[in-house]
Amino acid sequence: MKSIPAILILVAGFNLSPLACADDEVRQQILKLFPQADSDKDDVISDAEIAAVRTQILKRFSRADRDGDGDLSDAELKAIIRQAASRAKRNAPNSGTSRPGNAGKNPASKTLLASMGLKGEFDIEYRRSTAQQRNKLDFIYPKKKVYDKAPLFVYIHGGGNTGGTKAAIYNRSSLVVKELTNAGIAVATIDYRVFGQGEELGFHQLFQDCKDALRFLAKNSDRFGIDPHKMVTWGTSAGGSKALICALTANEVLPGEVTGPGTEHTVLGAISFYGATTYLVPELWQKRLERFPSRSQSKGEMMFKPFDGLSKEEIQNLVSADQYLKPTSPPILLVHGDTDPTVPIELSKHLYQQAKAKGSNVKLVEVTHAGHGFKPVRGSKASPSMSWEEALELVVRQTKEWMNQK
Repeated sequence: MKSIPAILILVAGFNLSPLACADDEVRQQILKLFPQADSDKDDVISDAEIAAVRTQILKRFSRADRDGDGDLSDAELKAIIRQAASRAKRNAPNSGTSRPGNAGKNPASKTLLASMGLKGEFDIEYRRSTAQQRNKLDFIYPKKKVYDKAPLFVYIHGGGNTGGTKAAIYNRSSLVVKELTNAGIAVATIDYRVFGQGEELGFHQLFQDCKDALRFLAKNSDRFGIDPHKMVTWGTSAGGSKALICALTANEVLPGEVTGPGTEHTVLGAISFYGATTYLVPELWQKRLERFPSRSQSKGEMMFKPFDGLSKEEIQNLVSADQYLKPTSPPILLVHGDTDPTVPIELSKHLYQQAKAKGSNVKLVEVTHAGHGFKPVRGSKASPSMSWEEALELVVRQTKEWMNQK
């Protein structure tokens, strides 16, 4: 990240004050107000990008460091971002803001598909949307007719369960769209409800939404010309855990709003990039707890509060992929950076070991010298053993292999 001049302009002249708001809300504010801070264009503000924001603010406005300790604390960052947001709102009182994930109103997605010669439908409501307006998906038709009924590839975005957007597949993973649609495979990318958007939620409801999206696609398989029993799910980070649950659970597990005949579907395999595999083994999260103690605690309290008659333990069980493994489970591909502090690789290693013990088919690809998102490790001269483009090529190869199995 070279510079973020917009944020520096906005914070100039502010009197800082303490502000109580969640760390992930700050990330979403940064992404919304200063998209240039998202240096890798993955629609998620990473820890490295947060660090770059802190550095730039301190470099230009040292007085933002109220306690004079040479570092911009979480409280100081929250205060300055909140005031920057207020300043931006005052400066543009008549400008509307688009809701996260509203890809259909983002001309970039349509432009990309048009450049590839592809046809898509945008912002299809797969269940009744709440105030968040996030229960929508985009559907991209195959470029070539290879199958009588097209297999379906479903992408589930990340964002720490507090943000992210289905548009991420257009921004950073268009290679997957291009290669799969050329092979006769349809692609869907889905949004789901998240925390921090003014709606009380149980963590399991984020997974319910994803399951509802698949049930909707199955129920409308004739409309889209797809085979509901030939699906593959892929998710990144928070989306990785949901891709696993969608593949490993039966149709009736995590029932949502989309029900009834025609919702039956089959997921042939799931790919998870650096996603959580269990919430039942605290020691597997130790690296994250050590790196981000306060954030991890507040996020855990948010995600695992009792809700809708379910206890914390019941919700943890519902959303932990390791609880569903069996010999007949669909194959799984896990790809994870070996020094990931956000979702430690120990979680993927755990699922791999559990799968071996239970006779399930799970492969683990360890990307060395890589953090979350396969990004280089700060302070290390070594490059990740797999680039993002190479990881995408792996997704394409594995998906085609599963789709073409008899």
